[in-house]
Amino acid sequence: MAIILPIPKDRTLLFNKDVTQITIGELTTSILEIENDDVYIKQLYKLHNLEYSPNPIKIYIDSHGGDVYHCLGLLGIMSHCKTDIHTIVTGCAMSAGFMILITGHRRFAYKHSTLLYHQISSGGGWGSSTLCEQLEEIDETERLQKILERHILDHTKINKEKLKKIYENKTDWYMTSLEALKFGCVDEIIS
Repeated sequence: MAIILPIPKDRTLLFNKDVTQITIGELTTSILEIENDDVYIKQLYKLHNLEYSPNPIKIYIDSHGGDVYHCLGLLGIMSHCKTDIHTIVTGCAMSAGFMILITGHRRFAYKHSTLLYHQISSGGGWGSSTLCEQLEEIDETERLQKILERHILDHTKINKEKLKKIYENKTDWYMTSLEALKFGCVDEIIS
């Protein structure tokens, strides 16, 4: 009797949206479903003395970024995923999209892709908030900035001096795919 084993889920994910709670929730759900499927298939293969090596999850990114809190949630999921995740920037990976890109286990950019890193933006206008509330927001923004900078230092060849210069000059740092390769933001350019 022939053994019929399940076919793994599609591993190609397209993220061409702004980073919001809803869009990150959808992407996170897809990643977790694929990973849970891999665990199930791996157990079935083991029962039949077969070995299962899952193909990587591929996330194609074309995003201008968005909310940092939801981005950080996804980065945690990606970092702890047992299935390799390859990130590929098609058009742009900007702001939070840049952070998603550099978190891939292997990272790629198309020849004409554009990356963007900049310092974090605060939550918005202070309006009628109190001075204490404004100071709390500043403290929280600084905390988040440090988290993002640590993540960049851990996942790229960008050094503290470069990050400090961007922070002090309040600049947006646009990168070509060649610059992204030079600074270790991607591992390979797809030409």
